[in-house]
Amino acid sequence: MDKKEIKRQVGEMLAAGRSKTEIFKAFSGGAIKDKVLAYLIGSRPDPELVDRHAGKIKILLGLTYVQALIGLVGGYFVGLSIGTGWAIGIGLFAGGVPLLFAWGFYRNVAQAYTVYVFLSIMQVSQLFKDYGEDPIGTLIGIAITLAMVFFVAWVKNLLFPDLGFFGAKKIKGQFVFSN
Repeated sequence: MDKKEIKRQVGEMLAAGRSKTEIFKAFSGGAIKDKVLAYLIGSRPDPELVDRHAGKIKILLGLTYVQALIGLVGGYFVGLSIGTGWAIGIGLFAGGVPLLFAWGFYRNVAQAYTVYVFLSIMQVSQLFKDYGEDPIGTLIGIAITLAMVFFVAWVKNLLFPDLGFFGAKKIKGQFVFSN
């Protein structure tokens, strides 16, 4: 059985309501490495969890749309210092990136949550560069950024309880799934 066939069957079995542990045992040691199989199983959104946390997802989407609007306006004004064409281009880029994350959050893609948290954490050090000029504004920006990062990580943990930060959760060397 090839990898595409295994992925398709895993999706069908999860949709049919079979146990994640049972699915993992059935395909373990096959064409897909156990690590990849565990991530594939853990990254599938559970419809019950999605319904239970739909309000949190809507709040996350609203906050992401606000980020997109701020990015669009901020990018436009930054680009104006270079030229009109740059203003439009930078504004669209700065507003478009958050919209890509919003699309991932809306579609319940586990990787969107992980990439958002990872990229945001990488940018925290850049937020401190203006601390000397505007310490209060910088601290407010850092607080908002960290609050958003923790909120996204929390929602990811609620929707995908079988995933760690970068991969499937392991306890004592074994992949563990919530059933």
